[in-house]
Amino acid sequence: MPGLLEKFARLKDPRRPGSIRHKLTVLMVYGLLLFIFQYNSRREANRELSCPGILDTLRSVFPEVDSIPHMDTLARLLEMVEKHYVVAIDGTQKFTRTVPFAPEALHRKSENYVYLLEAALVCPQGIVVPLLAEFCENQDSQEKQDCELKAFRRLAPRLKELMGKLPLLIVADGLYPNGPVMQICRKNNWDFMIVLPSNCLKSVWEDAFGIHQLEPEQTRTQQWGDRTQAFWWANELSYVWQDAENKHHRLVLHVVVCNETWGENEQAAWAWVSGAPLTRKNVINRCNRAARHRWGIEENFLIEKRHGYNYEHPFSYDWNALKGWHALMRLAHLINILTLHTVALWETVQTLGMRGTLRFLWQTFTGNWLDLSRLSRLRDKPAQLRLVI
Repeated sequence: MPGLLEKFARLKDPRRPGSIRHKLTVLMVYGLLLFIFQYNSRREANRELSCPGILDTLRSVFPEVDSIPHMDTLARLLEMVEKHYVVAIDGTQKFTRTVPFAPEALHRKSENYVYLLEAALVCPQGIVVPLLAEFCENQDSQEKQDCELKAFRRLAPRLKELMGKLPLLIVADGLYPNGPVMQICRKNNWDFMIVLPSNCLKSVWEDAFGIHQLEPEQTRTQQWGDRTQAFWWANELSYVWQDAENKHHRLVLHVVVCNETWGENEQAAWAWVSGAPLTRKNVINRCNRAARHRWGIEENFLIEKRHGYNYEHPFSYDWNALKGWHALMRLAHLINILTLHTVALWETVQTLGMRGTLRFLWQTFTGNWLDLSRLSRLRDKPAQLRLVI
């Protein structure tokens, strides 16, 4: 416990200094006690842990504990310190040919094409870090063609292995709000914000509109750039779906809608199905700073297709070689992203731009002014990567 309290003390407190009554460490200790003594609810913990004897005992061992907080205070704090790594999932076409070139390729009418599902880490600063790619590929034993959703089922365990127990928030487009996908996210303890089209999950939409009428106070309006955003949400919606074996599964979902207006008569509406409840405090972060960052992976595709990475070029028509070339391309892009956002090069990037800096590095590598003996010495030292991200 002493070591744990020391770590709690190093946590950044997101609350306003003038509004703090209980130290963050105290709140965390009482949260631990709720589970240590196996209370069933915050209400029960408030009743049982408010005894003066409890405070005296704790204070005698841990002087940091100087007050008795309410569990709702801890709940509000945990809402503020919620943090996830946003991972965007999206599919894209690599290239098409009118002639057959590999039995694994997908086909439609007179075309044969290669299609991939990509996963990328989207940072708050708009930086997109490539993570994984899963090819849609046909097998001889398949009755139906492979597709993006089947590729997601194969990609999910790879993503779990890569990211381990890190808290992930999956963002995806309107293809993904379905039972199997959301069940996979639940199984892996991933949060999610997935675009919810108006013609998808009709029972969830009906319940959402019903709750919105019953609880109209669950709204928030704000200005976002030149746009006025009006949010409303509905929590704890029950969704029952049936799998391929005719087994029924139940998921608890949450829906948020954002209506935007700007200019004279411009307007747009967005909706997402959420893996966690919405509140006035988290709705802006979950929608504007998480769900909307899904667009980052589309911009990443544009960079790889149009800005020097030749995403749409196969380099080989052998299926294994084609996949290998694609992996090397993505790895090169990852290395460039990390390189261009290092502290050592950031001023150069701001002056020359990213493509200009890459050109400068190429000229440096091919020039004769590098001190090769110094490079050899640096190679033998422990590496340290300092990023401006």
